[in-house]
Amino acid sequence: MFKTALYHLFVPSGRTDRKTFWLTLAVFSTLVVAFRAGLFMNDPAGVFYFWGFLIWMTMLFCGTFAVYGKRLKDFGRSVLMIILLITAILAVLMVIMLANGGAEYFDAYSQYDRQATIDPEIRRAINARYQEQMASAGTLVTGTISAMLVGFTLWVGLTPGDKGDNRYGPPPR
Repeated sequence: MFKTALYHLFVPSGRTDRKTFWLTLAVFSTLVVAFRAGLFMNDPAGVFYFWGFLIWMTMLFCGTFAVYGKRLKDFGRSVLMIILLITAILAVLMVIMLANGGAEYFDAYSQYDRQATIDPEIRRAINARYQEQMASAGTLVTGTISAMLVGFTLWVGLTPGDKGDNRYGPPPR
């Protein structure tokens, strides 16, 4: 049973049905949230936090490709769809942040040479001027990215799988 759970959580090969996808996604999400919460409870500024964060990111990356990848393969899609989703999220994130004060923020700093020492008062004034504007975009960013993730998850989780063999192998049992 433990071997089967690890297979579904961290091995991207093969196919999985809708029911197994939703169960695996629930377990995976619980593990990711619990591990992330554990990072904050221990040593939020020390060595454990750094290595724990790297382990968490690796687990998140590998698990995402395994859980979603198996399901995508079940209805004949490639894991490339996950990479496209990540690229779209990053593009949306950059556009929203640049449109909500980010471009002006970078422009304010671009007048200084790369090697120049900026007066701390000027630095604080620039940061204060744009911090509120960029912070207000946080809700828009969170909502947009959440909508993209929920939409992708629903598409992957609700699309019926191929009944017979496809290029990724036989259907799940």
